[in-house]
Amino acid sequence: MKLSAKTLIKFARGGMTYTTDGGVFRAFRFSKEQIEYMRSDAFDQGWTSWAMHTGAVRLEFKTDATKISFDYVSSSFIKESNTVDFIVNGKLEAVYRVDESPKGHIEHTMSEGYKKIIICLPCIASFGIKHFTLNGGYKSVPFPSKRVLILGDSITHGGGPLMSSATYVNMLAMKTGYEIVGQGIAGYRYEPREPMMVANGFNPHKVVVFLGTNYYEACHIEEGYDYKKAVYEFYDKLTKLYPNTPILCVTPLWRNNDVDWERFNWCIDTIKSACARYERIKVIDGLDIVPHADEFFADKIHPTAYGSTFIASAIEKALKEI
Repeated sequence: MKLSAKTLIKFARGGMTYTTDGGVFRAFRFSKEQIEYMRSDAFDQGWTSWAMHTGAVRLEFKTDATKISFDYVSSSFIKESNTVDFIVNGKLEAVYRVDESPKGHIEHTMSEGYKKIIICLPCIASFGIKHFTLNGGYKSVPFPSKRVLILGDSITHGGGPLMSSATYVNMLAMKTGYEIVGQGIAGYRYEPREPMMVANGFNPHKVVVFLGTNYYEACHIEEGYDYKKAVYEFYDKLTKLYPNTPILCVTPLWRNNDVDWERFNWCIDTIKSACARYERIKVIDGLDIVPHADEFFADKIHPTAYGSTFIASAIEKALKEI
């Protein structure tokens, strides 16, 4: 049975908008308005191309099929970070690495009987699916009733783990059963521009902010970036845009890349000070989340798959408390 690109939208989780042009299913974590805003002269960091990446988008459904196959088109990706992962009845069953070719094909065989399938799409790539085929029937699974928006940088984007299912956003979504949109962009910072904060049409029940590790260096002052001003204005606007929504702030994680700890701690204290002005913002100290050892980080900054488990657990616990 060949499923249309429109049918895949029923299975999709973790995206803001979806398209089916030319019979190709594509998922976007940002609204059209947000992506268009990033194309403007206001942004010059190359964030637009990163925003087009699939991020923590998954397909979830039930089927009695014993084989799933599909073609894909892929671009703008980092080879080492991109996989298509199959989770069957809660267990990771296969990991297919996406190679450098812009086109490819994946086939996965499974045991008989009805089972719940989760397919985690590549995080740091623009990824599209066509000719999605099952040799059996399928059922949609109920859409989550709770929605969480995460505003973040490369760690939220999916940098670090070598499997898409091992990013903290995917882990968190699968652990909680929430519909989570991870609006993470590699290199992103506290950016107090209203269009970047509004997830048009998503209406989250809770918002998570996991920013601050980028642009913390004092040298960016000379480039016109005022860290303290940006942080304070960010939370001023965010709380006005989501006046009745609980907000969770996660301060930067420990890092070990010749960091200026005096400056880094000042940045963390600045975030805490900005959040302290609002009763409904709960703060988690990122330095308390992942153990301070290189073994938990892929490059002394981004968490490995194991490091991501600590982040997912800490945020899951905090979300229940706000």
